[in-house]
This record gives sequence, C-alpha cells and structure tokens, in this order.
Amino acid sequence: MYGAIVIDPRDSDSIRSDRDHIVQLSDWTDEEPMRVFAKLKAQGDYYNFNQPTVMDFFRDASRDGTKAAIATLTYLMNGTTPAGNWTGLFRSGERVRLRFINGAANTFYDVRIPGLTLTVVQADGVNVEPVTVDEFRFGPGETYDVIVQPKDDAYTVFAQSMERTGYARGTLAVRSGLVAPVPKPDAVVALSMVDMMGAMGAMT
Repeated sequence: MYGAIVIDPRDSDSIRSDRDHIVQLSDWTDEEPMRVFAKLKAQGDYYNFNQPTVMDFFRDASRDGTKAAIATLTYLMNGTTPAGNWTGLFRSGERVRLRFINGAANTFYDVRIPGLTLTVVQADGVNVEPVTVDEFRFGPGETYDVIVQPKDDAYTVFAQSMERTGYARGTLAVRSGLVAPVPKPDAVVALSMVDMMGAMGAMT
C-alpha cells in the first residue's frame, strides 16, 4: 500500500499555480516477492537486463518463459499502466503544478513532457530557486514539484526507466480521452565511474 501526502504551508504558498496534480510513479512485478528477494540475494545484478549474454537470455527464457526473460517490471503512473493513460486536466494558459513522487521500489525515472519546459520549484519538500529543465532524473523516495504552462490540447507525461526497459506515461489534456504522441525510449547509456562517483578528481 502506498500513497501521497501533501502538507500545505501554514501561511500562503509562495509557489503560485492555478491547478495542482500529483504524479506518483511506481513499479510492479507479478513475480512472487520472496522469489525476487532470493534472486537478488544470490546475484545483486540479476535484473540488469542491459548486460546479459545470449546464453543468459535463453537460460532465463527456458526456465521462466520468454515474457519473464524480457522484462520483470511494469511501470505505473498514479497506479495506471501506460495503456491505461492516466490523464490530468488543465485549461490552456494555466500554471499547472505537477508534484512528482517516485514511489518505486527499484526504479530511477527520467521524466520529461515533450513540448513543455519544466520549472523545478521544490525538491524533496523544500522550495528551491526555480530552475528550468527539459528533463530530470530521480530515484525511489525522491520528489520534485514542477510548474508547466501548457497551451496545446494534449501533452504526454513521459517517465522512462533509467535502464530503458520500459516507461510510465500519462497525458495532460484539456479534456478526457485526448492523447499526444508517446516517444520511444531513448538508447541505453552506459554509466561510468564518473556517473556513479561524481567528479571526485576535482575535489581538493
């Protein structure tokens, strides 16, 4: 069981918006939880699908089935699969506050809304100097609040997993039932020690 808690400030909110939507991202597996746990205890990178060999794939497919060998997680937006298309409504020209929450057990998400810039105004519940970005990455337990100002009828809210095995998606729209083009997941980018450890060589 999981959910979102929004704590309103005692005084007036310094972040101005006309509309407010919670966008909670999560992940789901149909595998039995203790089986997942046992696999990870035996091999921590068991579910890293970007590094198996052909022999690994055929072994997993013969043992667990092709579907299980290809993917383990389903990615959800407000509890809805990509096909379910969660929709947040707006009126053209409104300042819309999107409260992104990463409620996943295991997934880092790269989030963008094609056609809109995102102005980050809060991180992990703390107001920040507004920063405008095209995309942001966040991990389990993290939150980012962004302001967008949509003008077209529909936009795709696209949250792809960092390892590119899938995505969650929804739609911002002026009315229910509208959709916008859904981008294909980006190519996998191999991480280096700099990505994992930062620029430690620059430290003095």
